[in-house]
Amino acid sequence: MSIPLPPPPPDHIGWPWTAEPPPLTPLPHYPKITIITPSFNQGEYLEALIRSVLLQNYPNCELLVFDGGSGDRTLEILHKYEGLIQWVSQRDRGQSDAVNQGLDQASGELVGWQNSDDLYGPHAFYFAAQAWLNHPESDVIYGKIDHLSEAGDYLFPYPVKTATVANMIPYSAVTNHSVFLTQNVIQAGERLDLDYHHCMDQEFILRLLLKGYKFTFEPNILAYWRLHDQSKSSQQMQIWAREAFRLCERVYRDAEIGADIREQAKDCLYSLCRDSFAKGRMAVFREQVGALRSHFGPLPLELRCKAAFGQLPGAKMLIDAKAKWR
Repeated sequence: MSIPLPPPPPDHIGWPWTAEPPPLTPLPHYPKITIITPSFNQGEYLEALIRSVLLQNYPNCELLVFDGGSGDRTLEILHKYEGLIQWVSQRDRGQSDAVNQGLDQASGELVGWQNSDDLYGPHAFYFAAQAWLNHPESDVIYGKIDHLSEAGDYLFPYPVKTATVANMIPYSAVTNHSVFLTQNVIQAGERLDLDYHHCMDQEFILRLLLKGYKFTFEPNILAYWRLHDQSKSSQQMQIWAREAFRLCERVYRDAEIGADIREQAKDCLYSLCRDSFAKGRMAVFREQVGALRSHFGPLPLELRCKAAFGQLPGAKMLIDAKAKWR
């Protein structure tokens, strides 16, 4: 006997609350899809993610939620969907560790990773499965992404581009939100790097591309990436600035990559350093200046001036004030 889907919260309508996608032409085979969701204290968003999985009208899928021991409404939401999802709530070593636990357990022929504050669009699973059936040589299927507000309203599309090494620096052309991995990737032991705390999906996808895995774009796949204050905090942006710089360094140092892409990586290193100065991330800026000197020798005059200014007392306060008045 199947377990009925619990009702949505009052006054929640549309996708993924009351709307179900209409049936599409049956597929010859419905490969099992496993979705992995790391979660920590995001109970206000988690239910939307769960329902976006359960309302796919896809007959062969599972949702694995790995909660890091939340103290908010998360457990209440997880218990509400007991029997429809699989979940565990215990301390872990962060988001990447939770995803890796899921990759170790995932039995689906296709495996997605969706954060607890994001969600899937209607029929995302159908189109991922269809794309893989049409392109069985693919190791990774990916699609489009739209940004949502904290309240779940549409904002604008994320600029997804062709999955290439060049398009993965300094910003990620492909993100986890609309990605489905095959067992080729998982059985090869590919896992998230625990040293990354913001750019973990960018690092993971870049690594797969560097190793030659085959990517296929399916434009009918749609996922939603929610933007909210926590995701845009200054602390998070400092972590991003450091990690994006490390990724560009990796590409620049890879002697097997074409000279044009390595030159692009070099340009990205300089632009990220300038961005850190412009955003008042002075500690990060000084680190990056040191790295540029180590890689390339003397700095351009403009960066030498900025580096000297950055040593002055109150430099960060002046830069922050300038940014506010722009």
